[in-house]
Amino acid sequence: MSSTYNDIKQRLSSVRETRQMTNAMYLLSAARLKKAMRSMDYTLDYNESLRRTMTDILAKTEDNHLHNIYLERSPKGHPLIMCVMGDKGLCGGYNNDVAQLTLHVLQKVNDDADVFCFGRLAYDFLRSKGIRPKEVFPGSSMHPEFSMAEEISNRLVEKYLTDEYNEVFIIYTPFSRKGKLKPVCFRLLPLFGEDFTDLGETPPVDLIYEPDPKSVFPHIVPLYCAALLYNLLVQSSASENSARMEAMQSACDNADTMIDSLATEMNAVRQLTITNEITEIAAAAEARKKGN
Repeated sequence: MSSTYNDIKQRLSSVRETRQMTNAMYLLSAARLKKAMRSMDYTLDYNESLRRTMTDILAKTEDNHLHNIYLERSPKGHPLIMCVMGDKGLCGGYNNDVAQLTLHVLQKVNDDADVFCFGRLAYDFLRSKGIRPKEVFPGSSMHPEFSMAEEISNRLVEKYLTDEYNEVFIIYTPFSRKGKLKPVCFRLLPLFGEDFTDLGETPPVDLIYEPDPKSVFPHIVPLYCAALLYNLLVQSSASENSARMEAMQSACDNADTMIDSLATEMNAVRQLTITNEITEIAAAAEARKKGN
């Protein structure tokens, strides 16, 4: 009985230690989630201002049919797919969902696309499928920085203008405070008019452009792409931490259930051991009386 009791005790101690680790990861993910949400809030107003300005320019140049390389898909070049996953696991199906969508998108473009990986797991997954990513940015999904997003965006715009890329897509997981997290494939370039229909009316203030709207538009698009890329990376970071929080909370709940079960089992074994010892002592005492 002592052997069984010690085994249960050792297992119970192991489960409690695991529970402490999962709870620590939950708290760390919660802190990172709050930081990512603050970053998202900071960029919302800036992004909306840029989008409204672009919508206003498109509206004012509608009669003149604004022809711009950012608004038209070039027949030259090939697509670029950017995949945003994490550098670590333990976040449920978050990384797997992004990986499966990435494979689906690559199959649709017949593998005629370059791939950028944000996060080490994206790189490892694609390499395991025989796909060699063009570039990888480890740590970018967990700790996104605007300077990095701006640098990457400027490079993408340059390659887009030189017809190396004719489309730029990013596969990421939008953050949602309610509902299941689900990855999407978002087109970053080129820009289409329907991308701005959700804004409704143009800005209430009559904006003045110098020298004219057509000249201003090409200078706004790179700023828009940089801000948007940063926002999508921040959303992915928030989604990853939210998924990890949910996974760690589930692990903590399972550990609590297991701890209760093992504690009950250990107490039962202890009581049985004590009862057997008392019975043996009583039987020995009874035998001694009879011997006398």
